[in-house]
Amino acid sequence: MRPAAYTHAMLAVQRTHRLRHDRDWMPAAVRRSRTIVSGTLWAGTSVALVASVVVAPATLLLWKAVMLGAAGIAVAGERAGKAVMQRKIAKLSRGEVPLAELHHRSEGELVVVTGRIEAEAPLRGMLIEAMGVYRRLVFVARGAWVHEAAIDFALIDDAGHRILIQAAGARWIVTDRERVTYPGLRFAAENMPDKVRELAAGKDTVEAYERVLPVGARVQIVGYKTAQPDATGEATDYRTAPQRATLTSGPELPLVITRID
Repeated sequence: MRPAAYTHAMLAVQRTHRLRHDRDWMPAAVRRSRTIVSGTLWAGTSVALVASVVVAPATLLLWKAVMLGAAGIAVAGERAGKAVMQRKIAKLSRGEVPLAELHHRSEGELVVVTGRIEAEAPLRGMLIEAMGVYRRLVFVARGAWVHEAAIDFALIDDAGHRILIQAAGARWIVTDRERVTYPGLRFAAENMPDKVRELAAGKDTVEAYERVLPVGARVQIVGYKTAQPDATGEATDYRTAPQRATLTSGPELPLVITRID
């Protein structure tokens, strides 16, 4: 028997916001560290790239190669910034906790855990044929927007220890990707949220990309420890219902998910 918290695909998260506000939830120090690292990498490698243009013979250096090099710098900067954000957010907690020990932690304690995602009824991507527990759509229609949706799920380690994840308020840290041009009619489909359809209405084409966090992915999660009733969980005494350790969002930080595999 599986924990009831993830036997259905009821959405725990569904929001649409402007891309420029995508990281407003982060503590100011975390945002600054990401910007500094990404900017430093971009500046340093850009100098080297420009120098290569000056030194190399024009007949041997194709402009396309220069553009690909610049794109590579941008990707590297995003990845470096993401790694710094992940470490900074993890440091806000009291350290990583094995799943088997989480039930011993105090109610409301901020912790870090790692494990693989389990879900019996995952949600489906809207543009890509993928199933998972969190989907993230970035699109341009009357501005740049982000739409996110997620469901509650479970986390399991190699020894089979399991905890539950309450996804309400959760954030998934990912790097940016190049957008693809889709026919506007794709955004008028019934599976699209009302807000997304409204923003894309009347558009012949829409630039977008979508990511889905799949079942089985290994992730690091920062969240606040709590517990919830679960028939397969642990009972402290005969008077109380069995409970299973759970991570959730808190007053100062949302549940933060980072894929690490």
